[in-house]
Amino acid sequence: MPKKPLFLGLLILGTAFWGISYSVVKTGVGYADPYSFQTYKFLMAAAAVALLFPRQFAHLRWRTVGWGLLLALPQFLGSTLQTIGLQTTSAANGAFLTGLSVLLVPLGKALLYRQSVAPKMWAACGLALVGLYVVAVPGGWHLHAGDGWILACAVAFAGYVLLGGRTAREPHLMAMLVVQLLGCAGLARLSGWGAGYALAVPTAGAFWQAVGFTALLATAYGYGVQHYAQQYLSEEKVALTHLGEPLFAALAGAVLLHEALTPRTVLGGLLIFGAMVLAEVQLRGWGRRPKPAKAPVPPLPNSTLPSLP
Repeated sequence: MPKKPLFLGLLILGTAFWGISYSVVKTGVGYADPYSFQTYKFLMAAAAVALLFPRQFAHLRWRTVGWGLLLALPQFLGSTLQTIGLQTTSAANGAFLTGLSVLLVPLGKALLYRQSVAPKMWAACGLALVGLYVVAVPGGWHLHAGDGWILACAVAFAGYVLLGGRTAREPHLMAMLVVQLLGCAGLARLSGWGAGYALAVPTAGAFWQAVGFTALLATAYGYGVQHYAQQYLSEEKVALTHLGEPLFAALAGAVLLHEALTPRTVLGGLLIFGAMVLAEVQLRGWGRRPKPAKAPVPPLPNSTLPSLP
């Protein structure tokens, strides 16, 4: 099987785990502060990746450590800024504004890397954003105080995808991911101490179930697959798959929490799915390479021309 569609499917599965984690975390995060939850989540995810790929650490270099710590910064900033913003804005605004990263990624690619973006990718990103709006903002748009934090979160997540595109060709990606996750755990702990929270040790099983699910599936699997997928997928396509997160969150809420699944969710999901299809298909005149010009026919040598009388 070609690696490009394989990793696209694996990445969409990782996005599904991210969406499902909303419902799982909702049932378990009430037993401790969010900084303790993030600390345990990142530590468990780092341990899982290290156990699965132990041989990569035999070749660990300072360059790998540096890239891992650099990736940890936008990943942790995006998660933390989103948490801060959601305290003073609606979940609808939070989901939609976070999804703006789907447009920030190709914009950043064009401005920072001086790389052209195909017109169909701009169209696919716009269509996916419309689908996200249909899913996430059913009651109309209203500004809230935390919207600025969420916009900053979208910038951080876009930066993470763009930086991931630069590091995708680095050797020993899983060793780099372990360093990245340990960096996130350290930042979570430092932030908790700064906010006045000691590391909590809950005894509730629901808390540890939520930690286990988000650590193993949403974090270790999700970010591990993305590291490898960015070797074969452009940054814009990776950002597009992320927009499936609120859709999977709505589906998980309907199954696990018995929340209502509205026609808007179905319509928005179809639009997002259509955007992913648009990003993959070849359209006439969109993305087609120009045919090479035919080489001119060389003139015949003078010796073959008939002599004049």
